[in-house]
Amino acid sequence: GGVTQPPAESRYEILEQIGAGGMGVVFRARDRRLGREVALKRLPDNLRDHPTAVELFLREARAAAALNHPNIVTIHDADQENGTFFITMELLEGDPLHVILRRVGRLTARDCARLGVQICAGLAYAHERRIVHRDIKTSNLFFTRGKVVKIMDFGLAKMLEEVRRAATVIGGTPYYMAPEQAAGGSIDARADLYALGATFFELVTGGVPYREGDVVYHHRHSPVPDPRQRVAGIPDGLAELILQLLAKNPAD
Repeated sequence: GGVTQPPAESRYEILEQIGAGGMGVVFRARDRRLGREVALKRLPDNLRDHPTAVELFLREARAAAALNHPNIVTIHDADQENGTFFITMELLEGDPLHVILRRVGRLTARDCARLGVQICAGLAYAHERRIVHRDIKTSNLFFTRGKVVKIMDFGLAKMLEEVRRAATVIGGTPYYMAPEQAAGGSIDARADLYALGATFFELVTGGVPYREGDVVYHHRHSPVPDPRQRVAGIPDGLAELILQLLAKNPAD
C-alpha cells in the first residue's frame, strides 16, 4: 500500500478564546506561517448548510479585506479548514464600547464626539467604496489602548442577513435597526447612519432609544425620543445631530 500523507498542520494555533457573538467565536491565535498573533473568528457551524452564505462570506470577507483604514479592523484572510469557515484579522488590545459603557454608565458629549469623528471617518471610507456595514452598534466598535476606534465585522452582517433571510428573520440588531431595514426593504449607507444615531444615543444616555415592547415597531413608527429628556446637559448640537440621524425617512 501507498504511504498516507500525514494531516497538514493547521496554519493557526489557537491560544485562547477572547470573545463570542452572533458572528461566531473569536480566539487569539498564532499564525505559524507568518509568526504573528492574530484574532481568529470562527463562524457558526450552522452556516455550513447555507451554500449562499458561504459564497457570500468569502466574497464579503474579500471586499472587507480591501478596506484599508485606521478606523476599520484589518482583515488578513478568509478561509476554511475541515468544513469550518474563519477569518483572521488584526489582534486588538482594548475593549468594545459596550463593555466600556457597562463600566462607566455613559460617556460625556465630548468623548462621544471624539469617538464619533473616528467612527464616521471609517464609515465614510467604506461607504465611498459602496460597502454598507448593516450592523453598527456599540459591540461592533472597539476602542484600543492607543485610543483609536475600530469598526469590526465589516461585510459579515450581509452574509448573516442572507442566512437569516433563508430562515425568514431580518438581519441586523433590533435596538439599532433603521426603519427601512426593519421593513425588510433594500438598504444603503443611510441604514448605517441611523444605527450610528442609535449608537450615539446609547453612548451619551447609557441606553438605546427604544428598550421596551416591540422594538422593531418602534423604530418604524414611534416618535424619536430626545436624548436631552433622558440626560440633562447634553449639548443641543449633539442632541440635534442624533435626532437627525434617527429620522424615520432615509431621505432625512
